[in-house]
Amino acid sequence: MKNILNQKINYKQYSKLINKEKIPYYSSWIDNEELNNVTKVIKSNWLSEGKITRKFEKRLAKYCGIKYGIATNNATGGLIIALKVLGVGPGDEVIVPAFTFIASVNIIRLAGAEPVLVDVDEKSFTIDPARVEEAITNRTKAILPVHIFGHPAEMDDILSIAKENNIRVLEDCAQALGSKYKNDHVGTLGDIGCLSFYPDKAITIGEGGLLLTNSEHYRTELLMMKNDGRNERGMYHHDRVGYNLRTTDLQTAVGLGQLKKLDQIIQKKINNDKFYRKQLNGINDIFFPEYSKQCFVAPHRSNILCENPQKLSDFLLERKIGTRRFYIPINKQPCYREYEQHFKITNKLYEQGLSLPSGPNLTKDQIDYVCSCIIEYFS
Repeated sequence: MKNILNQKINYKQYSKLINKEKIPYYSSWIDNEELNNVTKVIKSNWLSEGKITRKFEKRLAKYCGIKYGIATNNATGGLIIALKVLGVGPGDEVIVPAFTFIASVNIIRLAGAEPVLVDVDEKSFTIDPARVEEAITNRTKAILPVHIFGHPAEMDDILSIAKENNIRVLEDCAQALGSKYKNDHVGTLGDIGCLSFYPDKAITIGEGGLLLTNSEHYRTELLMMKNDGRNERGMYHHDRVGYNLRTTDLQTAVGLGQLKKLDQIIQKKINNDKFYRKQLNGINDIFFPEYSKQCFVAPHRSNILCENPQKLSDFLLERKIGTRRFYIPINKQPCYREYEQHFKITNKLYEQGLSLPSGPNLTKDQIDYVCSCIIEYFS
């Protein structure tokens, strides 16, 4: 842990590392569909947010089975304004898992509130409802479950706790487009949900996010918060102090092309995950995450747990295979060192977790090669 935290990798070193990956950790599926859509937008001479973005929002909202989708230029900004619209601010606490990408916690600080870290479930890696209940105080304003790696959090318990304590629920679905808790898409169960379209997500527009809600009130407030405190551009009457979090039609044109492939992308990632599990099933030193039978998991990554994942990662990189370590626990991050708690499961996941190549462009031959190298390592 100490060595990882003290590493300083500059952009040139990182690029060099990525360039060694002949089988990349992840690559997006982009083709002529996206190129043609972007070309049409350029020819239209309207590049900023407009009718293409409205179409993208509506199609994604319909896909998720929810009334409203509000596009933002990134998911982090979307989550910040979602917290603010839910009434979270100075003096408030928001309960969040210690095992997550740091943005899930940063947004709480950036909204003026205080994150309260809790441990996660060992099987799903998602926030542990029992720990949530223990962490509630009279300052708790919201719970922020993260559907990490595409696995839905235990939403029945979370929603029950929230209702009992009159607190809001904001779902971080950045890694979980297409995943379902029971029969409902994640992001549609709490007050507001938020998707991400960074390049390693199910679909990408380079950067970007989408807020999901069934509440007309929240939709109106979110629109104003992302649009300089007004309903529409071109008018100079501002009801709120807002942000500029608009996206562009150039980006959402890419998104419309990506949406046509979404079901195929999810199925390819599911197939990749199944193939890894089948090929590596006989290795006693490797463990796979367990998927709840009541959930449909659209896997964000293909993950394994093993002893000394860094050594395995280095071994695979020598064979030009890209991997990624799991997230460093939030309480071990330099900017959150004041959190002294010990999170048993979170620490274990970091110490043992490794993400294997998982993009929709992977071939079976490539996965077979990755598996053969892993088998060689453990033999």
